[in-house]
Amino acid sequence: MNKVLSKKGLTVCLAVAVIVIVVGAFLAGFVGYNPDSTHKNYSVIEVTDAGYSASDAQDEFVNFCKDEISKTYAVSDVKVTQSYTTGTSVFTYYVDGTPDRAFCDKLETAIAGCTIEGVNGALASVTFHEGIDQNYSDYVWRTAVGAAVAFVLLFVYVAIRFRLGMGVTVLIAGVHDALLLLALAAIVRLPVSPAFAGVAVFVLLLSGLLNLFVFGRMRTDLRTDEFKAKSASEAVSDSVRNARPAVLVVSAAIAVVAVILAVVGVFTGIDLTFAMIAALIGIALATYSALVVSPAVYALIKQTWDAKRAEKAKYNYSSDKKKKEAKPAEAAGELE
Repeated sequence: MNKVLSKKGLTVCLAVAVIVIVVGAFLAGFVGYNPDSTHKNYSVIEVTDAGYSASDAQDEFVNFCKDEISKTYAVSDVKVTQSYTTGTSVFTYYVDGTPDRAFCDKLETAIAGCTIEGVNGALASVTFHEGIDQNYSDYVWRTAVGAAVAFVLLFVYVAIRFRLGMGVTVLIAGVHDALLLLALAAIVRLPVSPAFAGVAVFVLLLSGLLNLFVFGRMRTDLRTDEFKAKSASEAVSDSVRNARPAVLVVSAAIAVVAVILAVVGVFTGIDLTFAMIAALIGIALATYSALVVSPAVYALIKQTWDAKRAEKAKYNYSSDKKKKEAKPAEAAGELE
């Protein structure tokens, strides 16, 4: 019998998980999660050109405005939005710093005096505003709430298609995986962003699929006479051993893809690398949950339910035996 599937082994696994979750919750509560590079407040200057400009003139106009803005503020990005129905173009400049109305008036004066052919600077207007990114903690709690809803639905599905005990086990495994992923993200200081929420959802789906595969194999094995003769822990352990190669192959294949994307992120954007590191942690958690935590929980549930069924069967057998013994005695009394 696998020692991990024993009650003592399960207690150790859950105790370690609780310690990690408590440490992660402490860090998240008092230090906070580490936001990614895109999570920061920003200031923008918008130049609206109400007159139609040819593409070549428009490009020159965009560069002219950028040069004028760069004299005071560093421009980190430029976005162009154009309406072909009204002929209005909006050029959005993301800047470091906080512009004011006086600067916008100065920029409007410079634009009005520009001598770019095909551009009427007098029709341009300049505005500014500040933007505030959504707090990264919102992504964390939305992920947790979404995961909770998903696993309640998964619990209902597994309980109906497989067994109630398996449904309870999948629900416990889902909560275990979600809390550990959030805790480890806080402990290792992984950047949290919308990408992290997407990774978390993917990992939780993977956890559910791997658990479904293991329980599907287990349901098939437990119906055979060979497994019926075994104890709950032995039957679950042997069934998990049969499912383990396929689970490891799937997890390894997905992990390889995550590693490749992480390497790509080093050259294209470090946020992708961090997201893939979170994915690798999640893949490891989903695999561990499907092969260790879930079987250990279900082995304990099955052992308890098997004992109750055996006790009930023993009680029914004793009752039937007493009734059979009572019938000859009643018959003898009637003869007398």
